[in-house]
Amino acid sequence: MTARLFDREIHPVYATAWMVRHVEEAGRLLVEPHLGPDEDATGYSISITHQRSAAVGENIEVNARVVGVDERECSVAFEVLGPGGVVGYGTFVQRYVRRGRLGG
Repeated sequence: MTARLFDREIHPVYATAWMVRHVEEAGRLLVEPHLGPDEDATGYSISITHQRSAAVGENIEVNARVVGVDERECSVAFEVLGPGGVVGYGTFVQRYVRRGRLGG
């Protein structure tokens, strides 16, 4: 989960790319139980501030909460916490789509 570019480690700390993944997973866990049988959701926008580093081996925690829902999308605010405090924060928006519409 370190910062890697061009197949090499750039920094031996928690990478922003992994933070994006963890935030998307947290957002999905929030929206998924509320989707109907013909509904799905897909990432629409994400805004992240990666405020401080977290070293390899440190535990991180993603806290996410829904801050807005309408007929088109679900908005989530999040914080990523490490032993030293806030590692990152931001928002993630998912838009609703018809199940099966994406990927084929």
